[in-house]
Amino acid sequence: MRGGNGSLDARLHETLAELLAAGVPSALALAVGPWGRSFSAAGLDCSGRPLHATARFRVGSVTKTFVAALVLALVEDGALGLDDEATTHLPARFESIGPVTLRSLLNHTSGFPDFFEDAAFAARWQESPGRAWDPDELIEISLALPRHEPGIFSYANSNYVLIELVIDSLTGRSVGELLRTRILDSLGLSATQLPERATAAGGLVSTADDLARFFAALLSGEIIGEPSLREMLTTVPCDWSESQGYGLGIEQVESLMGFEISPCGMAWGHVGLAEVTTVAFSTPDARRQVVLMANAMLTNDAAWAALSRATWAVLCPGGRSRP
Repeated sequence: MRGGNGSLDARLHETLAELLAAGVPSALALAVGPWGRSFSAAGLDCSGRPLHATARFRVGSVTKTFVAALVLALVEDGALGLDDEATTHLPARFESIGPVTLRSLLNHTSGFPDFFEDAAFAARWQESPGRAWDPDELIEISLALPRHEPGIFSYANSNYVLIELVIDSLTGRSVGELLRTRILDSLGLSATQLPERATAAGGLVSTADDLARFFAALLSGEIIGEPSLREMLTTVPCDWSESQGYGLGIEQVESLMGFEISPCGMAWGHVGLAEVTTVAFSTPDARRQVVLMANAMLTNDAAWAALSRATWAVLCPGGRSRP
């Protein structure tokens, strides 16, 4: 453990103990604020060694915030527009996608179904969660499913696979390469990478420290300009427990998974569910960040409750979460 706030260090340590007691094999936590940085890690990694707070892990859907920031940077360049139809920038084989805009893909109001709604695919994914899937195959699976009502929030990983295909077609470069040259290198996020053939919906690999630095830079206007940030933080209502509003690749959260309500207002960030569970949030003023990683896909209330308590304990110092 390393930190600049003794009581917070102790709270992070208690949180990780709660997660391990709830059945998580290992976990780590990072809190960033005016006091500095506080780290803690507990349990064993997949190789049987003690988990280190600087461990790299797949961040799941936190990837979407990085990709949305990249899209907005391309919008600032004039390369595309948020209200462009996706098919304008895609090869002819994708015409059957229909009139969905880039904005609707980014905020999940396109009506495009998620490939995880296909039971056969979901079963195959559970058998091999680390497998690299061909984006065209994922879109074909989604195209065979019933559409949702456009204009209404319906979370779909396939939206970000389409965004990935748009970027590849428009620029001739991979999302991973553009993320590195446009965002990661400039921020010094050397531990973060979107590996080749990992989807832009959830394939990013990073560290707790890099995630905290990214969200601080994003919300302080270092990555995209103020008008673009306003677009990103304009939310649509969403009727799920993970967040209370969804912007362009970013979640507005006041009650994490419905367990505890923030005593100091909403936070911005994203939850990631892959082989591990990631929570990466920041206060709107970018002064405080929390990153929590549980080395398992959380499925029980005790673990989510522990994550929720830790989130608000860090982001709301001096405050006490309400049930």
